[in-house]
Amino acid sequence: MSEASTGPVGRSGPGRTVVLALVGAVALALVAALTLGGGEQTGDPDGLETGPVVVVGEPLPTFEETTGDAAVGRPAPGFDATTFDGRTVKVRPGDGTGYVIAFFAHWCSHCQAEVPKLVEWIDRDGIPSGVEVVAVSTAVYLDRGNLPRSWFAAEGWRELVLRDSDGSEVAEAYGLRSFPYFVVVGTDGRVRARISGGLPSDGWAYVLNQATRSGAVPTGADAT
Repeated sequence: MSEASTGPVGRSGPGRTVVLALVGAVALALVAALTLGGGEQTGDPDGLETGPVVVVGEPLPTFEETTGDAAVGRPAPGFDATTFDGRTVKVRPGDGTGYVIAFFAHWCSHCQAEVPKLVEWIDRDGIPSGVEVVAVSTAVYLDRGNLPRSWFAAEGWRELVLRDSDGSEVAEAYGLRSFPYFVVVGTDGRVRARISGGLPSDGWAYVLNQATRSGAVPTGADAT
């Protein structure tokens, strides 16, 4: 998969301090927690802002917390999804590319605050070579306004954006529980971290650095 833009090599991750900070972000993100699908709200039944998806591989367990996450070390599922202009993109973890897959909901105030911060960070510091940042627009409810395609365009998001299905199948396969939600996948296709909540600037550097790696995931004082 090659549609996402790339930039200068980012900085190395700062290790244990950042991991602890990211754990703290989970509690904040739970304010925005929701159950995907179901309920009585109208989503996007006509596929105006969503699209067909195909999930390949075993789904990840539902995210609970960053520390002791059962998904770490597991192969991340692949998926096929479409861009807002209808192009189909195949995301296949394990193809030698590292991925940071970022899930955003257009109506989520935390996501609305996070996207412009990430745009600014990427414009300033870039993305490491061999890493793709993929935004997944999910949990679409047309009656909540701030429609996804115009929102990403207005914020100047230049990385790849893929549309989840009306049933949020990609989000379900990645174990999403709240927004914003980041899944870091190493070059070997295995999950290295899952984080829910806004990322501080050093946290963003950390997840990009982790996406360049493969093999065992260090923890505690060994995490760098």
